[in-house]
Amino acid sequence: MHTRERMVVYGLLGLLLVVNLPGLLGGGGRLAVAEGERASNQLGPADGLTLIENDQELLLRSLGGRLAWSDAAYARAFSVGFVHVGRALDPLLDAPHFVDEREELDEEIKAKDDQLDERIGAFLEEHRDVGPDDPGAEGVRRAYQELFGERERWRAERTRRLGRLAARQIEAAYRDVRAAVEVVAERREIDIVLRFIPPEKEFQSVNPPQAYRAIRARVALKYPEALDITAAVLEELDVAEEES
Repeated sequence: MHTRERMVVYGLLGLLLVVNLPGLLGGGGRLAVAEGERASNQLGPADGLTLIENDQELLLRSLGGRLAWSDAAYARAFSVGFVHVGRALDPLLDAPHFVDEREELDEEIKAKDDQLDERIGAFLEEHRDVGPDDPGAEGVRRAYQELFGERERWRAERTRRLGRLAARQIEAAYRDVRAAVEVVAERREIDIVLRFIPPEKEFQSVNPPQAYRAIRARVALKYPEALDITAAVLEELDVAEEES
């Protein structure tokens, strides 16, 4: 190679070295990697992430699709939702089949009440002239006590039957709410759904015990409104709330 040609080649090599020197030293490479990370906006894939604080290490992993920091089932990050159960129960209990059951029992109870009232009224009318000194007064008194006791026993049974029906209907409505919660939670990938009353809801207590119960029912003093899935549960149940 002639001297002139060698000088041209060496000059070009020197120019290329100057242009690419930052990249050879590593600066350009770091810039390219940083831009690539910002573009993808994610780390990994990786089997885990170790965080260090002083001499303590914490290994974060994915277990069962949840962020976990140990093998224990409770050491995982679970998603949470809230449902105001009362907003769902009230309209459910007004469903026609529940109303029909209550009306049927009410009619049966009224018929029994009327029958006993008529028997007592007829008895009093029949023996209205019996005085304390009448020879049959003691028998009349015992007969009236038996009739009165029959009415009291019926009233106790009436209360029990009304209570059993109300409890059965409430439990059935609650099971419907739980089924709807299961559907909504699965759809939204929510692990835990808590029953609650919004803390801002107006109190309707008339005595201290009721007020304390109302406070205890408000398990969340503060919560993100986005965690309240009550509206979605109502939609799944296909029930509408009455306008207040």
